[in-house]
Amino acid sequence: MSERRERTGPTVRAVAVAFVANGLGGPSFLPRLPERQASLGLSDAGLGLVLVGLAGGAMLASPVAGRLVGRVGSRTVVVVAALALGASLWLAGAAPSPLLLAAALALIGAADAAMDIAMNANAGAYEALSGRSVMHRLHGLWSVGALAGAGAAALAAGVGVPLTAQLALTGAVIAVAVWITRGGLVPGVQATAAATPDGGPAPMLTWAGPLVVLAAATVGGAVVEGAPTDWSALRLERMGAGPGVAALGVAAFMAGMLAGRAAGDHLTERFGGRAVLRGGMALVAAGLGLGVVVDHPVAFTAGLVVAGAGASGFFPLAFSAAARLPGVAPGAGAATVSLAARLGFLAEPLAMGGLAETAGLRWAFLAVAGVAATLALAAARIVPAAALAPVPEASVADVRSC
Repeated sequence: MSERRERTGPTVRAVAVAFVANGLGGPSFLPRLPERQASLGLSDAGLGLVLVGLAGGAMLASPVAGRLVGRVGSRTVVVVAALALGASLWLAGAAPSPLLLAAALALIGAADAAMDIAMNANAGAYEALSGRSVMHRLHGLWSVGALAGAGAAALAAGVGVPLTAQLALTGAVIAVAVWITRGGLVPGVQATAAATPDGGPAPMLTWAGPLVVLAAATVGGAVVEGAPTDWSALRLERMGAGPGVAALGVAAFMAGMLAGRAAGDHLTERFGGRAVLRGGMALVAAGLGLGVVVDHPVAFTAGLVVAGAGASGFFPLAFSAAARLPGVAPGAGAATVSLAARLGFLAEPLAMGGLAETAGLRWAFLAVAGVAATLALAAARIVPAAALAPVPEASVADVRSC
């Protein structure tokens, strides 16, 4: 490999920048939702309906993004989607009505989904080229970005920086960071065909039992991850926390996710995906349950950290399992996980908003804890034995690995 190839070829650092930049997006405005709710006079159910725009835009964009990745390559889609996300983020703060806020969130959700699908495809291509498993750590770096976005939102809220200005600056950081490092992403169109265990080509995607189970579980995983992100700031505010402190609820959950993903690859290699999923979902149930039983901001925040650590492994494990199911092309499996996740993120604000309106936000979080407990019990079905095979050695390993 020439010195020039080593300097300019694909690098895990460039893929990592995309994950960090994508993580900055949503958490930059979600911690300040109480401000938007108050300024627009929205009820909890009304806010839930507005938040559907975020998931709705993502669902509409996902099939298009998947086709574009197959046609022009994941690197191009990562860059274009990052520029679109950076350019649209400020609209979440500037929208003057609930309808326009929902429309703005739909644009943001569409750009975020396209970038998410493309960067995961690019990460998979990097793993294939390098022979290294890096997905847990990359998702951990997404959590770094999310934690930074939530922290910046909390700081901006505390010192009175307008939300629109905060989001405009964050959007610029996202766009510039990905543009500068675009040359280090894996170029070209990556094949998505998988081989069967006997070495033959994989058949067309079929809705086999394991894939159906994985898709259903992914809907639940999206609810488990989405509810604390969307509603923790409101819960803390109603327990008496000020705007800056309330915004730290999202940061607490993201901090737990970061810690969990830092250890995720090691724990999975040592104990297996099933055990990591089972233990993680049990932690989510325990952490959110603590915040319900002990109705105090400190207990709720501590529970969010625990829940974040537990929730951290679900999506890396789901994408890994989808890529290893016999007879399912890795690209098709990943697309199924992504679409199921979007359905979960679409259903979550509606369900949480409705529960909060009828039973109270405190008890809505107890329902999420119940979803996590169900996923813990079903871990062996979610990560089937067929998906536990080791990652095969890459046939091409001349990629810079620093």
